[in-house]
Formats: sequence, structure tokens, C-alpha cells
Amino acid sequence: MNTTADPECRWPPIYDFEELGEEITRLVSNSGIFDIFFQRRNLDSNLCQGDILKFPGQFPFIDDKGNISVIDDDYEYWMILGNTCDLHRDLSSPHFSHITPLIPLNEDTPENVVKGLQSYNSYRKFYIPPWDSSVAQGFVINFTFMCSVDKTCLAGLTELTARLTQHLF
Repeated sequence: MNTTADPECRWPPIYDFEELGEEITRLVSNSGIFDIFFQRRNLDSNLCQGDILKFPGQFPFIDDKGNISVIDDDYEYWMILGNTCDLHRDLSSPHFSHITPLIPLNEDTPENVVKGLQSYNSYRKFYIPPWDSSVAQGFVINFTFMCSVDKTCLAGLTELTARLTQHLF
């Protein structure tokens, strides 16, 4: 593992490019990856990076004219992408965190597309399997769909639904 700090960065990378590719290949080749995807205990109220929240809403963005707009689709679940340490700091610093909607896979999504997502061949999308029997299909998160949310909103208006294992996030 590369432990040499880049003087331009605050922290050295956990993996270099080749090591990251090898780790992803190793995880995906493990047929039990989806069995260890989520923590089955310790879903305390402290939010963490990788948590899945129930928070029905639309995705906001700034359109081509500079106006605030939303995508018409309603999203029921969102994943926290912001750092866990930022979530536990005083609400004023930093005041916001990052989330992304979980986009449900439709039942008519072609099997080859689903298999490609489950193999993590895309760098813009990340497959999320169902976390329990109440969720019928898997989801994807699209890393180009990221928005900021007030941390007070996360703490007060969302419901923690699932938590990724630390190994995966």
C-alpha cells in the first residue's frame, strides 16, 4: 500500500490506482459481497458516511440559466457521502454535508445492465443491493448527482434505514 504523502494533499491515499482496482476486483469476485454489504446491528442515531436515509424528496440543481430547479422524479432514499467526522462536528462548521439519491432499478432493466452494475464496471454509478425484504429491487447512486443538505435537516427530518459496513465504504 502506498503510504508516501503527497505534499499537495493533506492525507496520503489509502490505495494507489492499481491497488484500488485490485481491491475492487477482489471484492466483486467474492460472491458473498452482498451478504456483507450492510451492518445488521449498531444502527444508532449517529449518522455516518455511507448511511442510507429515508427522506422523500426531489433532486435540486442549478439549471442552464442559473435558476434553482429540481428533477421531477421523487426519490425515497438517499446516501450520505459527506465525511462522518463533519457530521459530528458543531452544526456551524461545516454547516452542510453531501447526499445523493438512490435511483431504483426498474424490473425491466436489462439483465446485462444489472450484471454490469453489480460488477462495478462503471465509475459514475455504484450498485446498492436491497438491504431487507421491504425493498424489492436494487438501486444505483450516480456520483454526478450530488447535492448539499443542511446537517440539521439530516438529524431531524430523516430516518436511518441502512448502514454500509466500514469494509465497503
